[in-house]
Amino acid sequence: MESACCRTLGLGDLTLTSVRPAIAVLALAAVASLAVWRSAPPRPRGADAPRAEFSAARAEEVLRRLVGEEAPRPLGSAEHQRFQERLAAELSRLSLAADLEQGVACSPDGSCAQLTNVVAELPGTLAGPAVLLSAHYDSVAAGPGVSDDAAGVACALEVVRALQSSPRRNPVLLLFDDGEEAGLLGAELFMGSERARTVGAVVNLEARGTSGASFLFETSHDNAWLVRRAVSRMPRPVTSSVLSFVYDRLPNDTDLTVFKRAGLPGLNLAFIGSAARYHTPQDSLANLSRASLQHHGDNALALVRALANEDLSEAPAGEAVFFDLAGLAVLRWPKQLTPVLALLALALVRGAAVRRSRQFVPRGKALLPFLAPLLGALAGVLVWQVLRLAGAFPVGFITHPLPAILAVAAAAVAAALVVLGVEARWTGSPAQVWERIWTSSALIGLALAVTVPEVSFLIVVPTLAAGLCRLVLAGPISAWVPFTLLGLLILPLALGMPEALGPVGLPIVAVALGLTLASLPLRPEPGATRRPVALLAGLCLVASAAALLVPRTTPDEPEHGSMSAVEEWGAAGAALVIRPESDRLPAGVAQAARFERRTSALPWARPAPAFEAPLPPLGLPYPTLDVLGEEAGSDGRRRLTLRLSSPRGAAEIGLALAETVGAGSIRVQGQPLAPPYLRRGSSSSGISLISFEAAPPEGVVVELTLRANRLDAFILDRSPGLPESAQAIAASRPANLSPANGGDATVLYRRITL
Repeated sequence: MESACCRTLGLGDLTLTSVRPAIAVLALAAVASLAVWRSAPPRPRGADAPRAEFSAARAEEVLRRLVGEEAPRPLGSAEHQRFQERLAAELSRLSLAADLEQGVACSPDGSCAQLTNVVAELPGTLAGPAVLLSAHYDSVAAGPGVSDDAAGVACALEVVRALQSSPRRNPVLLLFDDGEEAGLLGAELFMGSERARTVGAVVNLEARGTSGASFLFETSHDNAWLVRRAVSRMPRPVTSSVLSFVYDRLPNDTDLTVFKRAGLPGLNLAFIGSAARYHTPQDSLANLSRASLQHHGDNALALVRALANEDLSEAPAGEAVFFDLAGLAVLRWPKQLTPVLALLALALVRGAAVRRSRQFVPRGKALLPFLAPLLGALAGVLVWQVLRLAGAFPVGFITHPLPAILAVAAAAVAAALVVLGVEARWTGSPAQVWERIWTSSALIGLALAVTVPEVSFLIVVPTLAAGLCRLVLAGPISAWVPFTLLGLLILPLALGMPEALGPVGLPIVAVALGLTLASLPLRPEPGATRRPVALLAGLCLVASAAALLVPRTTPDEPEHGSMSAVEEWGAAGAALVIRPESDRLPAGVAQAARFERRTSALPWARPAPAFEAPLPPLGLPYPTLDVLGEEAGSDGRRRLTLRLSSPRGAAEIGLALAETVGAGSIRVQGQPLAPPYLRRGSSSSGISLISFEAAPPEGVVVELTLRANRLDAFILDRSPGLPESAQAIAASRPANLSPANGGDATVLYRRITL
């Protein structure tokens, strides 16, 4: 009997199912919904949770005490000092002593600062290598940094409280490091300490948003033992080797970058939902998801507890391919085994095909590439670009992503359905369709296993399931199991990309949905796809209209647009510079001053479009440079000792150089800068910048070795906030345009010749 959704064909002891297009679309929606649900964070636990467990309610109490009135706490600020004192008090509540680790540290890109790390230790029963649990306690100047990273600090304190309920083999070191936002400087300072030599593994806590699941998104190299002994213990894992592989190739950095560079094994956790609030005033207690806080703490506690009871004296070599299956468990295997599994998948698929057709060599049609996912992806990209050109995405994030996701998804699935219907009729019987789908998948999986094994499981695992099911199971299960497995592997990653990456994540949704749908053998009857394609086209139009009608930005998720008052010594006046993310000046701001379009007003900065309005002279003292010593070396180079100071007491002092100096030739406050030096701009002058945050009142000493007799340079200082003459203009910003990152600032500079 033919069911309402499929037709089963008898093939000896094997059967195969073809699926109605409408049922395939509904099944795809169901799997996508399941993937989203399973990748969401768990319900937060109350203050009455068992003592040995993590409680978001208890962590929130700590967090509220730490952040106080939710003021920004950049290096050198009064709130930074108050937070540090409140942190020491929280450690005292846990009967732990706060050790203040102070010093100067510099990053490889020329950013330096005077820092204070807060370190504490929870003893173990053995004096072996310690587990380092780290989170940074500074914030950017634009916002209070509740999620980034005060929530990580509060999580770490609640994790330690839970760990105190039972003994552990290894000590646990708590590192609340300073200056992360200034260039990972606290981590650099810690790695120069004696304590760093006692660390056997690291768990780092971060955030790039205020909601969403806590991803384990990065591991160190030789991660197989970490995955086996720690990652597999997470109660609701959201992780995979794809995330770590991709993150390693991005320009982004966290403190774990410094620890990995020093050879420490480690794991990195972060939640990244609502990324529009990242580094803005909206990174607040009101916007922090308590579910995200719970998931973050659950993961951190599981990882630290596992590592604290492992022998960390020697980290075994070996890489792993790993992934979570719907948040239920972490599956893994050695990286070098991946080509073997891919070959096994190919053998199972071909074995199933041979058993049915008695033809060992695949027929030509079985080797044809997937067209449905490709054309589905192209349709999704087309809708994305049309929405972009229509103005749906003026900034780098999507405030209300659901309409755009639905529009792109509907276009991708509709296009894939059309192609799948044609291919099904053209290829032949459902058995031939199945053979084409999974033989092609097996070959793609084998290619991925050889080139990028960390990614290959997305194809290899469903292909293994398809071949095995086709060989040993009868009925519809041979089609539905690999389809569901593919969806649960690829869709949780894809559907979260638009919120995490903004509009550029939309094509990933199209690719993932097209690929998942293409794994089902569709019924090849003419006209079977007509109605679902029409409905999907209608959904695409409605969702596209909604994406164009919903607010692009809101006061809760605002456009980024910091202002800077900039004045050069000798100029007739100052300038107020604003760079709205949308490159559009709001009407109220345009009316508040005489703005003109310009490029960057700072000669050492990367050129960028901006709007500039004149300001009267600021009447502030300029930064100064004193030559403390000069000598000529036998190699023909000059050695200079300089003091940079800010008479107005600005928090940041900088020296911009018009050429790169010799290797080993820079010291800042006695701290050498290691090659490669200096933050490089994209300007044709190739200017490089040395900066020092939280500068002492007496100034900063810089020692240089110069190749040239004359060197053009700039000395600058920067302080948060705007002068009185710019306050009215700043107040004209609408509620949906907000300072971000370094926030509003006043910059003074002068040109000098060394």
